[in-house]
Amino acid sequence: MQQMIMKKSRIILTLLIFAISCATLKISKPSFDDVYSKIENEDNKYFWEQFHSGNIENVDSIINKLELQYKKDTTDLIANAHLGFAHIWALSEWQRIPNVTAKVTDHAALSYKYFAKAYQINPNDKRILGFLADVQMAYGSISKSKKLSRKGYFKGLKSIKEWPEFNKFTIGVTFSSYNPKEKFFQKALDWQWTTLEDCYTSKIDKNNPNIKEFISKEIPEHNLGRDRACYNSWIAPHNIEGYFLHMGDMITKTGDYTTAIKIYELAKSSPNYSTWTFKEVLENRITNAERNTKTFLDKKQKGMDNVIINSSGNLCMSCHKMSKEDKEIFRNYNWPAYFKTKDIYSINGLKK
Repeated sequence: MQQMIMKKSRIILTLLIFAISCATLKISKPSFDDVYSKIENEDNKYFWEQFHSGNIENVDSIINKLELQYKKDTTDLIANAHLGFAHIWALSEWQRIPNVTAKVTDHAALSYKYFAKAYQINPNDKRILGFLADVQMAYGSISKSKKLSRKGYFKGLKSIKEWPEFNKFTIGVTFSSYNPKEKFFQKALDWQWTTLEDCYTSKIDKNNPNIKEFISKEIPEHNLGRDRACYNSWIAPHNIEGYFLHMGDMITKTGDYTTAIKIYELAKSSPNYSTWTFKEVLENRITNAERNTKTFLDKKQKGMDNVIINSSGNLCMSCHKMSKEDKEIFRNYNWPAYFKTKDIYSINGLKK
């Protein structure tokens, strides 16, 4: 497998260099109306339908459809952004792709290509900057290029400065698979804690993180601006639950299972917890927290209950997957209007 990956390196590196070189080309910034007039494109609808259903087995079909959209207009912001998302989804949840091959690593460079273009088109979207940093670090790791990884990391720090509520998680999750004694893991875990302060309260007691009153709030229209990273929405119907599942896993790896249980319990305060697909996973985490202080450190382990969520093939789905109940709740929801009203792509800048 490793030899196959390295044989692909030259091809992927060529794509990466191409993506970087594209950043020197001038592209006119699209208008607000132009971007959101394309949101209901059938290929975009297909992307969201498949993504919310967790159908990773259809990721190639998603990419093929979006590539046709991209070929019609290579400066289409949504086509570039969604291609970036589709490729990073495949990279993040490769464990669930049927008959996966070494080719899966190509998704790192391809995701970088499209995110780089999307960010060039619209540098106001700091989500894209965060994901761009992630995939650059990922490919740096795959190709054993410390230079690429370092550049990606500094992009990540910039994204955190621009939108900490969103990007401390986005960048931090990259390091959750590291040994808990490594500085990058420890930094990432610290980001998870300070995100709670950025989102919910000015100071949090790590020994007693009692912030249920903030988490359980029903937010009209899923809030505005940067605070939307802190609550559930149509895009991520279980953002809160997935966050605390991930954070609890990181704390469990440090051996502090008592605090991990407290963090896991916070997920239950979400107003949407009852419809979350991963309720049983969380309950098992709580039951097996002490055991998992060792199990999560064993690289040979497999199965949802034996590995951290980042290694399970369900990292994205823990926040984004819609259960049957969720789909019924959102059945008549006007999501294109939500995107436009809240300016999800930050065409006019990220609102406070």
